[in-house]
Amino acid sequence: MKTIKGISITKYQISYERSFIPGVRNDGEDLCICAAFHSTAIQCGIVLFTKTVKHLVLFSDEYRTGNLYSLRLKDAAGDYDSYMLYEDGNLLCDPRATRIYGLEKFGAFVREEDLRCGITAKECRIPEPCNLNISYENSLVYLLHVRGYTKSPASGVESSLRGTFKGLTEKIDYIKSLGVTAVELMPIYEMISFDKTPTNGTPKDIEQNKNILYIENGSLRNEKHNSGKLNFWGYKKGWYFAPRSAYSSDKNDPESEVKDMIDAFHKNNIEVILQFYFPTEVSDYLICDCLRYWVSEYHIDGVHLKGQGLPVDAIISDPVLADIKIWYDWFDYGRIGTYAKSRFLNRRLAEYSDNFMFASRRFLKGDDCTLNDFIGSLISNSNEHGTINYVANYEGLRLSDLVSYEHKRNEDNGENNKDGTDNNLSWNCGIEGNTKKTNILRLRKRQMKNILTMLLLSQGTPMIFGGDEFGNSQNGNNNPYCQDNHIGWVDWNMASRNTELTEYVKAIVKLRKDHNMLHCDHPFKLMDYKACGYPDLSYHGQEAWRPDLSNYSHSVGLLYCGLYNPDETDNSFVYVIYNMHWTPIKFALPELPQGLSWQILATTGDARTVTSKSDKKHLEILCEERSCVILISKGTIVKKAVDENVENAKQPF
Repeated sequence: MKTIKGISITKYQISYERSFIPGVRNDGEDLCICAAFHSTAIQCGIVLFTKTVKHLVLFSDEYRTGNLYSLRLKDAAGDYDSYMLYEDGNLLCDPRATRIYGLEKFGAFVREEDLRCGITAKECRIPEPCNLNISYENSLVYLLHVRGYTKSPASGVESSLRGTFKGLTEKIDYIKSLGVTAVELMPIYEMISFDKTPTNGTPKDIEQNKNILYIENGSLRNEKHNSGKLNFWGYKKGWYFAPRSAYSSDKNDPESEVKDMIDAFHKNNIEVILQFYFPTEVSDYLICDCLRYWVSEYHIDGVHLKGQGLPVDAIISDPVLADIKIWYDWFDYGRIGTYAKSRFLNRRLAEYSDNFMFASRRFLKGDDCTLNDFIGSLISNSNEHGTINYVANYEGLRLSDLVSYEHKRNEDNGENNKDGTDNNLSWNCGIEGNTKKTNILRLRKRQMKNILTMLLLSQGTPMIFGGDEFGNSQNGNNNPYCQDNHIGWVDWNMASRNTELTEYVKAIVKLRKDHNMLHCDHPFKLMDYKACGYPDLSYHGQEAWRPDLSNYSHSVGLLYCGLYNPDETDNSFVYVIYNMHWTPIKFALPELPQGLSWQILATTGDARTVTSKSDKKHLEILCEERSCVILISKGTIVKKAVDENVENAKQPF
């Protein structure tokens, strides 16, 4: 906020403008203005800037609708390149500006009063409409930070494009090769890179302008208090209508670069989901207005809402947002309006919680009393909404750190390792941190494959954090919110070192896509409701059909019956064994219909052979300690055998 002094006042021919498109835009010869002010404001207007001149235009009530002013300035287009709002003698940065000047350099501290709001050009391009509408059961989400994903020199992206929207576009072929159907981008709206809250210093120190510590690029420096602290992640209030210019290789036109990026993802059948963080002081109207703008102007496919007390009912009831995916921590279905409830049939909503992460991490460690929670999270599904599952998010340890560290290593954040969660539910496999011991490295890789198997074969929509598929590490830092360096960036050197892990991910993703029973659009009934001789899903143990679900059990086998596939051309049975015990366990294999036989498809251990039990009538397989085995049926079902199963099911008890 800046007080106006010595400003000249210019008169234009002004008329009321019916458009309520936010911001200031060039409409050929005229400027169209739509701006909101505080209800207590006495005098409102706009200050228009050129490189050398600033002109003030005051608004009168004839252009006002409530607290919103909408008007047209005749023959004003082309005379100015930026603007600021004027309210009772002060300059304000328009919260609905579609472009902000002054934030083009990432990590540079800028005062809000030194910014300028951009005027939208008439020739501003709108992306091609593209409604992919990929269902949740057919989706694989890939979460990433636009800057951090390609900023490392090892990314293979040209230096001028690293950390930009265009640099991310160059990685689309790789992302697509993983089987990804949706990229979720951490906040890409405009904001000041630094928080004004210092890492130390009392209010008195700040008032006296004393030197205090702050963090830039991961290192501590002494600067004046107004330098603040670098916010690498970007979960803070900003200018929600403007794309982040620091993420653009073309600093003069970030809008077009974002649209080109979205078009490129759409052409590769990949949806674009944007995260928006709204603190409590952001108005409900601005939130809804912002989301409508990104949907109509950029054609995004969905939003992940972050913040407390958001107007969720209004958002999911908004007609403009009727076709997009909406993700949130939870939805109060009892309070959602009738109009919004009708949208449940389209399964546009998805719950985004830590439930699966906690359950799978505890089971992976081998904790007691975890098996039932794990199974519940693994098969959790809903007819009404989607569920986003993940084992590692931007908060918490990376996947490779999950199996390498038992304690967080956040000293580089400058907060004495007090920040970040202590509830990591991690196990270092015997040695804390980096090691060259072959047996430890082998176990860590197996553990990563184990939990990725759990994730990719869960009934919810899997989400992978970018780089986890090849073991990217943050050196044990579970809260690198201020690390614009090798800690916060994806290390692409690991991609060439861990190709085995990446190829395993691709194989399990393909398995998931090829078999409908591994990604249903409805919950399992756990019963033989088709009278085909098998439930849709059943649990097994060392003896077929007799699982050990006790508190001290660490293993289970799940049989997915292919006879329930809606695609009648695929009747494959899939049997997945999870053994997180520290000893090997022999699992009996359930008998298949006549004509089918078991074949090992994948294993995170070394077991490759199906053997006969002592009675030689049944088969079994040794599932090694801390490993998973996936088997699939091969052959063609003999129809007579199926008919006999059905007839037997109809017989009275």
